[in-house]
Amino acid sequence: MPDTPPNTERLIRLTPDLQIKPFDCDDDDLNDFFLNSSKKYLNDLLAVTYIIENDEHTIAFFSILNDKVSAHELKSNSAWDVFKSENFPPGKQLRSYPAVKIGRLGVNKGYKSKGYGRSIISFMIDSFLSSNKTGCRFITVDAYQESLSFYSKCNFIFMTTKDEGKDTRLMYLDLLPYASLAT
Repeated sequence: MPDTPPNTERLIRLTPDLQIKPFDCDDDDLNDFFLNSSKKYLNDLLAVTYIIENDEHTIAFFSILNDKVSAHELKSNSAWDVFKSENFPPGKQLRSYPAVKIGRLGVNKGYKSKGYGRSIISFMIDSFLSSNKTGCRFITVDAYQESLSFYSKCNFIFMTTKDEGKDTRLMYLDLLPYASLAT
Protein backbone atom coordinates (compact mmCIF):
# COMPACT_ATOMS: atom_id res chain seq x y z
CA MET A 1 0.00 0.00 0.00
CA PRO A 2 1.45 3.44 -0.90
CA ASP A 3 2.51 5.84 1.85
CA THR A 4 0.57 8.75 0.33
CA PRO A 5 -2.89 8.92 -1.23
CA PRO A 6 -2.94 8.68 -5.03
CA ASN A 7 -1.94 11.83 -6.88
CA THR A 8 -0.84 13.65 -3.72
CA GLU A 9 1.70 16.38 -4.36
CA ARG A 10 5.06 15.95 -2.68
CA LEU A 11 8.33 17.82 -2.48
CA ILE A 12 11.36 15.63 -3.05
CA ARG A 13 15.07 16.19 -3.51
CA LEU A 14 16.48 14.99 -6.81
CA THR A 15 18.71 11.93 -6.52
CA PRO A 16 20.91 10.36 -9.22
CA ASP A 17 18.56 7.37 -9.61
CA LEU A 18 15.24 9.24 -9.51
CA GLN A 19 12.98 8.73 -12.51
CA ILE A 20 11.87 12.21 -13.57
CA LYS A 21 8.20 12.42 -14.43
CA PRO A 22 7.03 14.28 -17.57
CA PHE A 23 7.68 18.03 -17.51
CA ASP A 24 7.25 20.93 -19.93
CA CYS A 25 7.21 24.56 -18.84
CA ASP A 26 7.20 26.00 -22.38
CA ASP A 27 10.82 27.16 -21.97
CA ASP A 28 13.40 25.08 -23.84
CA ASP A 29 16.30 26.22 -21.63
CA LEU A 30 14.54 25.33 -18.37
CA ASN A 31 13.21 22.05 -19.77
CA ASP A 32 16.67 21.08 -21.01
CA PHE A 33 18.33 21.90 -17.70
CA PHE A 34 15.82 19.92 -15.66
CA LEU A 35 15.54 16.89 -17.95
CA ASN A 36 19.17 16.68 -19.11
CA SER A 37 21.52 18.59 -16.78
CA SER A 38 20.11 18.69 -13.24
CA LYS A 39 21.54 15.28 -12.31
CA LYS A 40 24.97 16.24 -13.63
CA TYR A 41 24.89 19.45 -11.55
CA LEU A 42 23.94 17.30 -8.54
CA ASN A 43 26.73 14.77 -9.19
CA ASP A 44 29.27 17.57 -9.70
CA LEU A 45 28.16 19.18 -6.39
CA LEU A 46 27.20 22.40 -8.18
CA ALA A 47 23.46 22.59 -7.45
CA VAL A 48 20.70 20.70 -5.66
CA THR A 49 17.35 20.34 -7.38
CA TYR A 50 14.02 19.94 -5.62
CA ILE A 51 10.89 18.69 -7.32
CA ILE A 52 7.19 19.09 -6.66
CA GLU A 53 5.48 16.12 -8.25
CA ASN A 54 2.36 14.00 -8.19
CA ASP A 55 1.91 10.47 -9.52
CA GLU A 56 1.77 11.59 -13.16
CA HIS A 57 3.79 14.81 -13.55
CA THR A 58 6.58 16.96 -12.35
CA ILE A 59 4.60 20.03 -11.30
CA ALA A 60 7.59 22.30 -10.67
CA PHE A 61 11.29 22.20 -9.92
CA PHE A 62 13.92 24.53 -8.57
CA SER A 63 17.69 24.27 -8.30
CA ILE A 64 19.69 26.08 -5.68
CA LEU A 65 23.40 26.75 -5.28
CA ASN A 66 25.67 28.86 -3.14
CA ASP A 67 26.18 32.49 -4.07
CA LYS A 68 27.24 35.80 -2.61
CA VAL A 69 26.28 39.43 -2.87
CA SER A 70 29.40 41.46 -3.52
CA ALA A 71 30.70 44.79 -4.71
CA HIS A 72 31.45 43.71 -8.27
CA GLU A 73 27.75 43.02 -8.92
CA LEU A 74 26.85 46.61 -8.21
CA LYS A 75 27.27 49.53 -10.55
CA SER A 76 30.10 51.07 -8.57
CA ASN A 77 31.87 50.87 -5.25
CA SER A 78 29.89 53.89 -4.08
CA ALA A 79 26.66 51.97 -4.80
CA TRP A 80 28.07 49.10 -2.72
CA ASP A 81 28.86 51.51 0.10
CA VAL A 82 25.28 52.82 0.05
CA PHE A 83 23.96 49.25 -0.03
CA LYS A 84 26.11 48.24 2.96
CA SER A 85 25.24 51.34 4.98
CA GLU A 86 21.52 50.76 4.41
CA ASN A 87 21.63 47.04 5.17
CA PHE A 88 24.34 46.44 7.76
CA PRO A 89 25.30 48.06 11.04
CA PRO A 90 28.60 49.95 11.26
CA GLY A 91 31.65 47.96 12.22
CA LYS A 92 33.36 45.12 10.46
CA GLN A 93 31.85 44.98 7.00
CA LEU A 94 32.70 42.34 4.45
CA ARG A 95 33.40 42.63 0.71
CA SER A 96 30.70 40.01 0.13
CA TYR A 97 27.77 38.51 2.03
CA PRO A 98 26.43 34.93 1.93
CA ALA A 99 23.55 34.07 -0.36
CA VAL A 100 21.82 31.17 -2.01
CA LYS A 101 20.99 31.41 -5.71
CA ILE A 102 17.93 30.10 -7.45
CA GLY A 103 19.75 28.60 -10.41
CA ARG A 104 16.61 27.49 -12.19
CA LEU A 105 12.90 27.49 -11.36
CA GLY A 106 10.24 26.12 -13.67
CA VAL A 107 6.54 25.33 -13.36
CA ASN A 108 4.90 22.80 -15.68
CA LYS A 109 2.64 24.61 -18.17
CA GLY A 110 -0.44 22.78 -16.88
CA TYR A 111 0.18 24.12 -13.37
CA LYS A 112 1.15 27.75 -14.02
CA SER A 113 -0.63 30.60 -12.20
CA LYS A 114 -1.67 28.29 -9.35
CA GLY A 115 0.77 29.57 -6.72
CA TYR A 116 3.58 27.03 -7.10
CA GLY A 117 6.25 29.65 -7.81
CA ARG A 118 5.28 31.68 -4.74
CA SER A 119 5.18 28.49 -2.66
CA ILE A 120 8.73 27.69 -3.75
CA ILE A 121 9.94 31.16 -2.73
CA SER A 122 8.14 30.82 0.64
CA PHE A 123 9.68 27.37 1.13
CA MET A 124 13.15 28.77 0.48
CA ILE A 125 12.64 31.67 2.88
CA ASP A 126 11.37 29.35 5.59
CA SER A 127 14.12 26.80 4.98
CA PHE A 128 16.97 29.26 5.23
CA LEU A 129 15.52 30.97 8.27
CA SER A 130 14.81 27.75 10.17
CA SER A 131 17.91 25.74 9.25
CA ASN A 132 20.48 28.29 8.14
CA LYS A 133 23.52 26.06 8.74
CA THR A 134 26.24 28.28 7.30
CA GLY A 135 24.78 31.75 7.23
CA CYS A 136 22.67 33.02 4.36
CA ARG A 137 21.45 36.59 4.23
CA PHE A 138 20.14 36.78 0.65
CA ILE A 139 18.38 34.79 -2.03
CA THR A 140 19.59 35.77 -5.49
CA VAL A 141 18.39 34.99 -8.98
CA ASP A 142 19.40 35.80 -12.54
CA ALA A 143 15.80 36.37 -13.62
CA TYR A 144 14.71 35.95 -17.22
CA GLN A 145 12.95 39.01 -18.66
CA GLU A 146 9.62 37.16 -18.70
CA SER A 147 9.90 36.36 -14.97
CA LEU A 148 10.91 39.83 -13.70
CA SER A 149 7.34 40.66 -12.70
CA PHE A 150 7.02 37.40 -10.73
CA TYR A 151 10.21 38.02 -8.75
CA SER A 152 9.30 41.67 -8.16
CA LYS A 153 5.93 40.56 -6.74
CA CYS A 154 7.89 38.23 -4.43
CA ASN A 155 9.84 41.28 -3.13
CA PHE A 156 13.07 40.69 -5.04
CA ILE A 157 15.01 43.88 -5.85
CA PHE A 158 17.25 44.60 -8.82
CA MET A 159 20.89 44.44 -7.77
CA THR A 160 22.17 46.77 -10.47
CA THR A 161 21.18 48.78 -13.51
CA LYS A 162 24.10 47.58 -15.62
CA ASP A 163 22.11 44.52 -16.76
CA GLU A 164 19.08 46.50 -18.00
CA GLY A 165 18.00 45.27 -21.42
CA LYS A 166 19.89 41.96 -21.04
CA ASP A 167 18.31 38.50 -21.24
CA THR A 168 18.53 38.16 -17.45
CA ARG A 169 18.60 40.60 -14.54
CA LEU A 170 20.36 40.00 -11.23
CA MET A 171 17.88 40.33 -8.36
CA TYR A 172 18.04 39.67 -4.62
CA LEU A 173 15.78 39.15 -1.65
CA ASP A 174 17.04 40.14 1.79
CA LEU A 175 16.04 37.46 4.33
CA LEU A 176 16.49 39.68 7.38
CA PRO A 177 13.01 41.28 7.27
CA TYR A 178 11.50 37.77 7.22
CA ALA A 179 13.53 36.69 10.26
CA SER A 180 11.45 38.87 12.58
CA LEU A 181 8.27 37.37 11.12
CA ALA A 182 9.53 33.83 11.70
CA THR A 183 10.09 34.27 15.45
